[in-house]
Amino acid sequence: MANTFRNQFTVTPQVLKVSEEEKRIIIHARQGHGRKLLDMVSSYRLIAMYQPVPGENRKWLKTLPEGKLKRLPNGDLELYARLPKEGEYTLYLEKAAGEGDAAEVMTFAVYALKKDLFDLRPWKGDFHIHSSESDGKETPEFVMATCRRDGFDFMALTDHHQYAPSLAAQKAACECNCDMLVLPGEEVHLPGNAPHIINFGGNRSINELAHRDEEKYRRESMEYAKTLPENMDSINRFEIGASEWAFDRIREAGGVAMFCHPYWHWQYHNYVDEEVIDHLLDHNRFDVLEVFGGMSKQQIEMNMLAMHRWQEERAKGKIIPAAGVSDGHGCDTSVSNWYYTVIFAEKLEFPLLAEAIRADRCVGVHRLPGEHPLLAGNFRLCKFTYFLFREFYPRHDEICHLEGTIMRSYYSEGSINAPEVISSLSGAVASFMRSFWEEN
Repeated sequence: MANTFRNQFTVTPQVLKVSEEEKRIIIHARQGHGRKLLDMVSSYRLIAMYQPVPGENRKWLKTLPEGKLKRLPNGDLELYARLPKEGEYTLYLEKAAGEGDAAEVMTFAVYALKKDLFDLRPWKGDFHIHSSESDGKETPEFVMATCRRDGFDFMALTDHHQYAPSLAAQKAACECNCDMLVLPGEEVHLPGNAPHIINFGGNRSINELAHRDEEKYRRESMEYAKTLPENMDSINRFEIGASEWAFDRIREAGGVAMFCHPYWHWQYHNYVDEEVIDHLLDHNRFDVLEVFGGMSKQQIEMNMLAMHRWQEERAKGKIIPAAGVSDGHGCDTSVSNWYYTVIFAEKLEFPLLAEAIRADRCVGVHRLPGEHPLLAGNFRLCKFTYFLFREFYPRHDEICHLEGTIMRSYYSEGSINAPEVISSLSGAVASFMRSFWEEN
């Protein structure tokens, strides 16, 4: 349920650690109208989202004990709540309604996490995007700025065959003093190999490595293929060997290897043979699977097939981390900001993001305008991510949007001193995140 009071109140904190001890929560009215609503509150009850309750309709509310509530001198409400189990809780605020009865004034949501997840933070980003240096529409600098506008904490430009454009995007982020983590990357297209592969965060180009000594690349790829059945189609044998060669080379470069859009249709057929897909999924030498992505709404079927295949592989007991990425070829197209990934890591640092992906602490997001988002990931993380969509990301994205809009104007018109302005905004997202989480 959406928080209709988000713009009127601040609840601090909203993410807390599971504990048998009472936790202090402050509700602050940001507007005069909100203060009047707070003044009406006489009591509150704590409702655990996934805890069964007795009774019918709302009669069961009366069976819940009233929580400890105090009105502070500045008009804020100070609540105390015991959150013994992981999950979402509702703060149900009431007013007296005569004859010992009470009526709802408003509700707010908080979430309790066990220590392992509480110590992590959600980082949102995209690591399959193109610029005008390959077949995209805008410069690397403008693409970087758009990613910040769209609410991303991290991004990597991944142009076809090219690593250098991602370094230009990195340089631009540094120039603007942007808090978004901008990482190197490329889409790897190897000679004679159909599967598309992303090198996310690697410290060198795998495209350059293969093309610089193509004979060596082909020879080494065939070494990988030696373990495959002799009766397998020769093209498929080579593509499997070349793909696994690329996965290993990306990891040797310190990067994350992603197998892209396995069910992408190109020129009336799937771009990769099913036998190749089967083997790559069975042996799983890559780090993460692109489950959601695409350049148009017509490719949603591709995403649904990838999601169902991913679910099938998970049902077999395999741990295959899932990603959502835009595969964007234009910053202001209809698909902008539809697909991305939320990674749960201690800090916004690439080694920690990479570790989190490999540990299956990431959620692929498929979020079309006006539709409820689809998520691919660990169930526990998905539950928490839905809460974040409602309670955390609206304000988070507002902050990012301002920074990104300033940088887009700077790189398209040059009329704003973006580095100076962005520097003045530095730390705003981190500050909000600190207030949203209970102090550790």
